[in-house]
Amino acid sequence: MTFSRTYSRRTLLGWGTAGLCVPWTGHAASELWPGQPVTVVVGFAKGSVSEVLASTLAEPMSRVIGQPVKVEIVEGKSGALAAARVAQSTDGHTLGIVMSNTLTVAKSIDPSLPYEPSKDLRPVAFTSDDAMVLVAAAREPSTTSAADFLAAARIAGDKWRYGSQGVGSVGHLGMELLGMKAGLKARHVALGSGPEVLEAIRSGQVQMGMTSTTLATPGNGRMQGLKALAVTSYGRAELLPDLPSLRESGVVGFDHRIWSAMVAPRRWSEAQVSYMVAVMDRVLHDKPWVTKLRQQGVNVPRDTTPAQVNREIVRENRLLGGIVEIRQLAK
Repeated sequence: MTFSRTYSRRTLLGWGTAGLCVPWTGHAASELWPGQPVTVVVGFAKGSVSEVLASTLAEPMSRVIGQPVKVEIVEGKSGALAAARVAQSTDGHTLGIVMSNTLTVAKSIDPSLPYEPSKDLRPVAFTSDDAMVLVAAAREPSTTSAADFLAAARIAGDKWRYGSQGVGSVGHLGMELLGMKAGLKARHVALGSGPEVLEAIRSGQVQMGMTSTTLATPGNGRMQGLKALAVTSYGRAELLPDLPSLRESGVVGFDHRIWSAMVAPRRWSEAQVSYMVAVMDRVLHDKPWVTKLRQQGVNVPRDTTPAQVNREIVRENRLLGGIVEIRQLAK
């Protein structure tokens, strides 16, 4: 399924560009790049971390680069189809905001995916970094605390099920890590998106799942009938400070984060990549837009550089590569 939204130059002209101007410093200045609208591809539906990021950042990106920015949703294979869309693009004006799994273990889980993360994609910016949230139905009597709920889940064994955004998604990998560390045997149900996971929990199709802070943030209307039990980061999450961590709830050493990155096709020139790195450095450190993202439950990291993306790729491959092997998740 695809969906697009365009922020036009006419809409943006009246806003001015104070504080967001980025000089062209590459040797390709005469090429006047970008010379046409820019597309930002995301792999999940409206309300997901990547969609909220792209839709919010499209406006200031347009102000900086002087071109309309279109957000295109390409759902499928836990975000991998969106990554492939970026990797295979040849127009020189297509980027993507992808979740961590598509840059790390997705290919080892499904070798048929039509792209190689390290060969076909280049990091442009580290766009978000936050905890996930363990969620259950509020009607469950064991949801008085995360520790009580996990005890009930252990007793239930494989009679309970958990939902995720799909095989190899960050929610799937997080729940498998929790299963290893907390002794859970709940069975996996692959669903299509974060909102679908929440609806499956609400309806009783599954008993639990992990979602983003974007969907779990109070006041967004997504958590009716549900209860957020704990965050998956090692310590408490800045955006949900009242929720304990799973580590606090007795899961020793648990630390699983959801992060995203903006990427470009490997075929882009050094000048193009350098220019877009400068654009995103300005946009991701512009306080009004960072504040707007935080209000929507998206945490923008302090270090947004491509180098940080590469460090996170190394860290996550070490952590999640073992889970893929031990839990036999590869197809």
